[in-house]
Order: sequence, then structure tokens, then C-alpha cells
Amino acid sequence: MQNFRWSVVTGLVLALCAPSFAEPEPGRTDGPEGSEYGKGGYSRFGPGGQYYVEGVFGSAQVDVEGAATTSQTDLVAGVSLGYQIEDWLSFQMGYGYISDQKIGLYTIGVRSRSDYDPFGYFFTIDAGLLRPDTGDSKFAITPGVGVDLKLSEKLKVGLGFQHDFVMSDDNLDIDRFTARVQFSF
Repeated sequence: MQNFRWSVVTGLVLALCAPSFAEPEPGRTDGPEGSEYGKGGYSRFGPGGQYYVEGVFGSAQVDVEGAATTSQTDLVAGVSLGYQIEDWLSFQMGYGYISDQKIGLYTIGVRSRSDYDPFGYFFTIDAGLLRPDTGDSKFAITPGVGVDLKLSEKLKVGLGFQHDFVMSDDNLDIDRFTARVQFSF
């Protein structure tokens, strides 16, 4: 019987508190300076973010300086998955592959984007792991820049450049020039 009473009391407390957990009703109250306050604004958990997937295709110039300096331009393709927290900040992780060099690129990092509808530009900084089919894996720091064009609320196309600073005994640098297609959901 004691458990039944506690269940009833707990149920009543939750029922009475339920309206306080509800989302605020939409509305607007303009202040004297034109500022907004009152009902509305963000939900309880702040502004909602959105996920995106981005495909890239382009060229990668691989420069190796050592006993013999070599430079080779190859095709690169890849995909990134990201979460845009705010309009200007997102976290992303991706995979790319340089075809003739047979190098896999695993990256994780952040992107900062400025929006000037319908155009935008972005800066990225990624930490990466280069995994060639033969040889040892190497760590890289990869800054990048790019521009994009918003075709719709969910679709953007653009161009980007990234430079991989590879931490290795060989002086290995990779420059990537890519076309990008981003779909948000």
C-alpha cells in the first residue's frame, strides 16, 4: 500500500509540473528599442542544429622531398559527415582517397562559415590520418578554405582548397583542390 501511495504522489507531482516543461508558445513582444523579449525565441535546449553530408571530388598534388624530390598530381574523392551547431560553427569527420598514390585520408575537425546569401565562405581545420596501402600511417594537420553557393535551404555547391601538413621524416605535403556538394538534413 505504501508503494501505491508514493506512485500516486509522484504521478500528481509530475502532472502538476508538466506545464512548466512545455515549450514556450510562439509570440513576440517588442521592447522600447525594438528589441525582442517575452515569449518565443529558442527552445529549452537552444537553437537546433542540422546534419549534413558533403561529397568532394578534385585533384591532389603530392610533393615528397627527400633523397629524390617527386611531385605527382592525382584524383581525390571523398565524403564528409558533419553537424552544424550554429550558423557559423560545425564539427565534421570525413574520408578521402587519393587514387594513384593509394592513400586513404581520415579527418576530423571544425568548420567556421560566414554566410552572405546566396554566397558563403568557410575556413576548416582538421586533424588527419594518412593511411597508404603500403607503408606507415602518418598524422597531418589540415587547414582549408573555400567558397560555396546556396542553391536551396538544403543544397550548397562550392570549391575548396586544403593543405595537408604531414608529420613524417620525409617532407611530404599534399595540396587538394576540390569541388564540393553539400546536402543538409
